[in-house]
Amino acid sequence: MALPLPGLIESAIAAVVTFIGATALSTVGFGIGMTTIPALLFVFDPRTVVIVINTVSLLLFVLIIYQNRAEIPVRRVGLWSVAGLLAVPVGVVALRDSDTALLKISIAAITMALTVMVAVGARVPVPRGLAAGLVVAFGVSVTLNALGIGGPIMALYVLAQGWSRNAVRGALALYFLFVESAGVVGYAVAGLLTPERIALILIVTPPALLGFWLATHLVRRMNEAMFRRATVAVILISCAMVLAREGLALLGDSA
Repeated sequence: MALPLPGLIESAIAAVVTFIGATALSTVGFGIGMTTIPALLFVFDPRTVVIVINTVSLLLFVLIIYQNRAEIPVRRVGLWSVAGLLAVPVGVVALRDSDTALLKISIAAITMALTVMVAVGARVPVPRGLAAGLVVAFGVSVTLNALGIGGPIMALYVLAQGWSRNAVRGALALYFLFVESAGVVGYAVAGLLTPERIALILIVTPPALLGFWLATHLVRRMNEAMFRRATVAVILISCAMVLAREGLALLGDSA
């Protein structure tokens, strides 16, 4: 039986937006959710957007991990992933049951404030220890699987470790692969992975791969300083998009 397909315009929008988000993700190791979800929410319902983006990201994570496999601190990331896996059921239930507009705004605003402070050289108490990493990993897993956002928070923590760009990209991808794979399984168990959503995932996969190809060429031309600046830029732009989208939605609801 053929899968029900979204309309041509909706498919085209999803393809273009996913290409942009996949390029950001494949360049700095995160950002597909916060750069795609605000735009896609104008076309699709929130559950569909989160499920599609989190699912199509899995292939990109595998490719990024393969690219950077020699520099990934596997033991440290493995511990983060265990903490993240424990949080997956919380995120899946929240996606199924919660109204999360205000939570999205809060997360985006806090992340943007921290990032601006980092960018201007202010002393920001970004933790580096393992215990703090486990707490961050747990919280980010909840927000990723419930809201499709949270990657920048994990990125700030990983950047604070002082690792190379390849280690940062690979570590983020490995952590996200664990927690979002478990989340996709949770979506299926909860009955959220519908035929319509599967069809949309298949539609946006080719542009996502094209974004990965473009990012591969971009990363080769970046030094460490350029990579950090690009990471900060992705965080700020994606947070601004979330704030704008959710702010407009709240204003529309109150009108």
